[in-house]
Amino acid sequence: MRTISSMLAVVLLIAFSSTAKALDFKSGQWQLTMVTKMEHMPPEMATAMEQMKNMPPEAKAQMEAMQKKMGITMSANGQGMTVTTDKCLTEKNFIPSHVGPGQEKYCRQTHQVNGNTVTFQGTCRRGDWQLDSSGTMTYSENSMQGHMKVHQVTGSRTMDSTIDMTGKYLGPCTN
Repeated sequence: MRTISSMLAVVLLIAFSSTAKALDFKSGQWQLTMVTKMEHMPPEMATAMEQMKNMPPEAKAQMEAMQKKMGITMSANGQGMTVTTDKCLTEKNFIPSHVGPGQEKYCRQTHQVNGNTVTFQGTCRRGDWQLDSSGTMTYSENSMQGHMKVHQVTGSRTMDSTIDMTGKYLGPCTN
């Protein structure tokens, strides 16, 4: 019986080791571009996006300067927005967070690795706010692409989003 248990432990160790090595991922600073398309967008968010699109040049320059201080660039369209940001990704957190700062503590995430592709599911709960997400990310040495679906409920409001991501490796983490 002990021999079978030991053999099983070795087989599991090899399986998990080979899975971890199969992911062609580099820890470090990544530039990520996320194109978000939203369904059931709250009216005030749609209005804000429309206003961003038609902003006077001075206001747009001021907003871009604020975004630059936060390390992001953002543009809006009628259905959503595009955000580009730099993130430090490591072997412990190779799936970019899609929730705001401080929200991670209300979230749980699971993932499976198959070759260079990571499949993940996440859920967040806090009061009347809930967010469920699922997606895939495929790494290839210095680049990444992914797709995520997000379902968010706040009180009686529901919003569904799809996020297409691309990324490129920039070098060692800077923060």
